[in-house]
Amino acid sequence: MKPQAVFVETNWVVDIVAPAHLQSQQASQLLSLAEAGEFELYLPAICLTEARETIPRRFTPRSRSEDLRKFVKWAKTAGKLTTEDANAAFRVFNQFDGLVANELTKVPERLISLAKHPNLNVFPLSESMLERQVSIGAMDTSLKPYDMAVLAAILVRAEDLQQQGYSWVGFCELDSDLQPWDKNGVLKPILSDLYKASRIWVYRDFLVEDVDELPQIWFSST
Repeated sequence: MKPQAVFVETNWVVDIVAPAHLQSQQASQLLSLAEAGEFELYLPAICLTEARETIPRRFTPRSRSEDLRKFVKWAKTAGKLTTEDANAAFRVFNQFDGLVANELTKVPERLISLAKHPNLNVFPLSESMLERQVSIGAMDTSLKPYDMAVLAAILVRAEDLQQQGYSWVGFCELDSDLQPWDKNGVLKPILSDLYKASRIWVYRDFLVEDVDELPQIWFSST
């Protein structure tokens, strides 16, 4: 069984619009499934803003090749690499940096295109979502403000869809902070209860595989 609607957040956006060689095939496949009508795809608008800030910082080319540059310099000095091999390596690093820098210039355009995608439902924060964020902030979740805003947006929008007849929805979440379990697979009581109350099934990847057993109450009280 698959949900009628699936939520994604910033990590999905990053994986979709990152430099080409770092884009996630799973993330692209999720969008393709939405295009094919498998389910509706939803994204809080604030995630586009967060992605715009995250991508340049995460993929700055020089920082990603700097350790390799240091190794080649050391290896050349130590006589473990020939000058010819070292120069060839530096040419590759320079090409890599240039390609990534060029890819990063395309990020704003890709974000605009994604926001307008006909099969992606981008929704802004509403007053009820902001109120829910305040409520979550009073709980012992240890979440950062941005994560609380994303969580509040998804909880409230999922409940809105429930009022429209959706039995349950999915949420693809790779961020360990918003996953309802810890690294050992033990449920986080507060997050787990929040998701269950809003009838949200959390996936740990973008595959949206069939779910065999869902809480019966999600169906008995619709």
